[in-house]
Amino acid sequence: MSRRLAFAGIFAGAIAVFFAACSEGDSSGGLSGAGGALADAGFVTGAGAANGGAGTGNLTGAGNAYGTGAAGAFGAAGAAGAANCINGATMPPAAALITDFSDVVPDSVSVGQFKFGGDSPAEVQGGTAVFADATETKPILAIVDGALSVTATSKGSYTGVVLYMNGPECIDGSAYLGVQFDLAGNLGSCNLAFGFAFADDLTAASDSERGICTATNCYGPSVSVTETGTIKKPYTAVSGGSPDLTVDKQKLTGVQWQLQSAAAGTTCTASFTIDNVEFY
Repeated sequence: MSRRLAFAGIFAGAIAVFFAACSEGDSSGGLSGAGGALADAGFVTGAGAANGGAGTGNLTGAGNAYGTGAAGAFGAAGAAGAANCINGATMPPAAALITDFSDVVPDSVSVGQFKFGGDSPAEVQGGTAVFADATETKPILAIVDGALSVTATSKGSYTGVVLYMNGPECIDGSAYLGVQFDLAGNLGSCNLAFGFAFADDLTAASDSERGICTATNCYGPSVSVTETGTIKKPYTAVSGGSPDLTVDKQKLTGVQWQLQSAAAGTTCTASFTIDNVEFY
């Protein structure tokens, strides 16, 4: 063998070792793709970098390209809850005067009841409602000489009348000290109490947009009334509500008067008028 042929054999063996070394890498060829493939010009990794064959120099491919997947979309915002007192909505009264009964009209939905405010945005809108224990009779209402006349009989439980202020928001009366009204007439032997109606002591059955009380007994705090004339009752004067003992002046829904006989088993009758009900 000539010296030239021996050299050529050594050179060819070196090339074979070189290619064998290149092909011993893992199947991905060092880059993520379709897997390394042994080609005449070197090994190719998917669409990634390619090494050229001997004599042509190493060539760098276009490299791996990152996907352009669309960004995740956020879900649509949930619908806003209704703007009512149960959801925390409150508003101040349109005026200090709740009603002087000068603009009352019969309530077309509730026979024997009245509405006030005249649909004026400058006036408090509301109406009357009567209530009584199952053993009692509800009061009879009338408008007499521009005032609300109340005639009621009690046998020892309770009966009364409410002046409610329209919702669906609660009335925020925190700018005032309380409520005043004119009272005249004869209470007989009945006990009369004045109180505030507000959301925490009011059931949803009584007011679906403002009543949040779920206790067994729900009723507003009150204070005894023994005098006639112009009477002022501050928020701090009332007590004894359930479940909240004192009034939340930011969640008002109305004011009320309740009659009760002095003792169970005895009957009392009262006939009186209420007028000029207002915040002070």
